[in-house]
Amino acid sequence: MALLKERISGNADLAGKIGARANETGKRHQRLRAEWRKAAEEQWDKVPMTVPRLALEVWQAIKDEDWVLSAGTLHGWARKLWNFERPYRHAGRELGTGTQIGISLGVALANRGTGRLVVDLQPDGDLMDDAGALWIAAKYQIPLLIVMYNNRAYYNDWNHQIVMARTRGTDISRAHIVMDLFGPAPDFAGVARSMGWWAEGPIENGDNLRPALERAIAQVKKGKPALVDAVTQHR
Repeated sequence: MALLKERISGNADLAGKIGARANETGKRHQRLRAEWRKAAEEQWDKVPMTVPRLALEVWQAIKDEDWVLSAGTLHGWARKLWNFERPYRHAGRELGTGTQIGISLGVALANRGTGRLVVDLQPDGDLMDDAGALWIAAKYQIPLLIVMYNNRAYYNDWNHQIVMARTRGTDISRAHIVMDLFGPAPDFAGVARSMGWWAEGPIENGDNLRPALERAIAQVKKGKPALVDAVTQHR
């Protein structure tokens, strides 16, 4: 870094080009952020809430905290709407079904005692594969905020089944079999409470989400794991 600064400082033409490029890149970034924010506010009142609204509501609740996103980005919407201005803000993406809750517990444990708020945007299908992991956080007092990304479906697979049905000319109405998570819908807040967590939900209306997030954050600051079950559109 020192060598780069020395080279730039001795070359006014190079410094000017770098400055102009940085300025243009900044403008493009601001333009993209504005477009993403506008897109996130489309269908704002839809119930269940849209995935972009979930990302934005969580951001509004945590933006003044020293936060860490443990895993998952809501299909990239967290990256588009949140400000990742520090290197530790995001530990990285999940590795597949059943891994995100485990990764999140590890990240929360690593950050325990730092004062940072660890947030897991937790898919429902992933948690179905390892719901017992919730007990670990309660047993070992690992503070963690889970916000469920609950679209009541294994929707990646469901969508694949739709594509394959169209390709093969089979009945699309059967694509949901073993892919949906409703009828009955799992009660993730109930499961979490049974494992010793503070939990609230399910919440389908985005207008009700922020107060629940604030209550959950207050619990995490006390050293407790907390879960808010937010229900979204399938995609």
